[in-house]
Amino acid sequence: MNLSQILKQNIAGKLLNHGIVFLINVVIVRSLQAEESGYFFNNLYLINLLAFLFSAGLDYSAISWISREPLSAHAIHKKLIEVVLFFTAVMLIFSFVILPETSFKLYRYSTAIVLFSSGNLMLILFQGFLSAQKKFNLQNIILGISNLCFLVYLLSIPKGEISIFIISIGYGLLYFIQGLSMITFSYQKQVSNPIRIQWRAFFRHGFFIMISSLVYFCFLRTDNFFVEKYCSGVTLSNYVQCGKVGQYFIYFSSVISSTLLPFLSSEKITSSYQEWKQLIKPYFILIITGAMLLILTGKFIYSFVFGNEFIEMSNYMIILLPGFVCLGMLTLINAAYLSKGNVKQIFKGDLIGFSIVLVADTFLVPQYGVYAAAIVSSISYVIVFLYLWKDVRKQFNES
Repeated sequence: MNLSQILKQNIAGKLLNHGIVFLINVVIVRSLQAEESGYFFNNLYLINLLAFLFSAGLDYSAISWISREPLSAHAIHKKLIEVVLFFTAVMLIFSFVILPETSFKLYRYSTAIVLFSSGNLMLILFQGFLSAQKKFNLQNIILGISNLCFLVYLLSIPKGEISIFIISIGYGLLYFIQGLSMITFSYQKQVSNPIRIQWRAFFRHGFFIMISSLVYFCFLRTDNFFVEKYCSGVTLSNYVQCGKVGQYFIYFSSVISSTLLPFLSSEKITSSYQEWKQLIKPYFILIITGAMLLILTGKFIYSFVFGNEFIEMSNYMIILLPGFVCLGMLTLINAAYLSKGNVKQIFKGDLIGFSIVLVADTFLVPQYGVYAAAIVSSISYVIVFLYLWKDVRKQFNES
């Protein structure tokens, strides 16, 4: 099967699956409404950050290592499970021992926190593991079936009886089941002549990617917390949903990037900049087309899908869309940098963007509110895209 066909199958599977995820998001938003849904998703981002930190970029290390040395798969699989067990133990202590002693209301959701965070880490690590083996359809099947079951479960709850506690536990269970499934179906038998792995190098490679990814995470999420502090709950929920719509530009590109990365790392394709550019050109066009459709129809779609309280979304999205388009293209560009081991350049770009958002939001959002947050974020996304685009040709040893 050639790369083009693999890309098409993976994109189709991922988009179908994420369509179900979108419906889950709509049900949650309509159930919690604008006043609570923004806070719910912001708390999820914080918990996701913990799993992100403990992943230590090892999903990218697994992709890079297994692509070069397939016989190392069993040892890497075992090591990743050890990381998950350690993290789960830490989260159990944090959620049931430390958190109840604090003033945070999240202690009421300790079980949900452990399930969601542990499941999230398993998903991060073992989706990377399966991607290294180019088992993209298997990932899509696992995620699609489980997400569909969760959607049916949410829809089966009588109207008025669904609560933030029920949603939190269900969401945590969903991620935990998905994570366990990824581990189970990615299991590798031990080979007779295993490759000896330099674990220090393995973890070091992942650590540098994790630091860069962490900065990227903060780069994309910092504005939400400024809006939460200085704006109303309804405004926050509108702004958070703008970000979730914007994630589709990144998500679509990340599907392509995760598919390309094992091939790029092993240098089996795209030996030149022109070949790489030709391969991703159709996806550039699709990203821009998607943005144009939202500009034309978004004003009617947002309130229809999420409810009348989300009418503000169209104003913020017009400002954010240029930045979201650049983020989508940036994700495709990052695959070229990652495949050549040039994490440093990505880190510099994300650090520049994060610094712009942090400093500008600190001074502007308290006075000008959500519009300042949207303008600052959109401009910073464009700047980082231009910064990395100018040197992408050099990743193919072309001046």
